Amino acid sequence: MNRAQKNALGALMFLLLTNSMFAYVFYKLLILKETPARFLPPAFLILLGGTLLILLIWKFKRQSPREVKEDERDKLIDYKAAFAAFISALFVFPIAGVIPRLILGENGCVPAWTLPLINFGAFIILTMIYFAAILIQYGWKSKGE
Repeated sequence: MNRAQKNALGALMFLLLTNSMFAYVFYKLLILKETPARFLPPAFLILLGGTLLILLIWKFKRQSPREVKEDERDKLIDYKAAFAAFISALFVFPIAGVIPRLILGENGCVPAWTLPLINFGAFIILTMIYFAAILIQYGWKSKGE
């Protein structure tokens, strides 16, 4: 596993954890209309524990000193992954704008403080697509497809 794969895998695990906590908080605040004091401390502790676990795994799985840092294939894979994330943005941001209306209905009102959270969630999803595209491309290249 080279450096780009390790970085992509660690970042993808962290973003999956972050995105699940983000969805949980968003659900509790908007759908159930609970107060943040009831659910934010446990959610924060779970996020902190998961982050520490991922960082420990990432720290102790070291790169071999004999491997090159980056070659032409790595640059091409990075370019294709960034392009996949850009194309996905054309779908993710409009969908992220429609979902609150579908949840709240015609007469529902989206609080102004949720709009940056929606954009942040879309950014997390696009970053996950980027790292997943890196891992998928390395998987295909190693199998000879």
